[in-house]
Amino acid sequence: MFRWYTNGVMKKGVVTGDYPNQPYEPYDGFIGMPVVDEHVCRMDKTCVEVCPTGAIDEGYNTISIDMGKCIFCGECSRHCPEQAIKMSKKFELAAKDEEDLKVVYRIDRRKE
Repeated sequence: MFRWYTNGVMKKGVVTGDYPNQPYEPYDGFIGMPVVDEHVCRMDKTCVEVCPTGAIDEGYNTISIDMGKCIFCGECSRHCPEQAIKMSKKFELAAKDEEDLKVVYRIDRRKE
């Protein structure tokens, strides 16, 4: 009756890592939070339009991404004509306040 337990779970042993002392290394296909390259971005609003959750907002010379709304789908990265948004491997997003989850990128100048 408990063969699955003794053959499966008990034989594996400890499967957790020493997290705070040894950071987790995501695998190659992992999609983490989006990062905007401020020097390449032309602010053409494609990322704002394709974001399914509305996590990306564009202001005057700024692009902000609300990581609390982002589902890390990568649509912004795939549709950016300048390739200014890349999906990083960063996944640690703990914050004390909801406002701390908003990342604002300041775009120096508009490139025409």
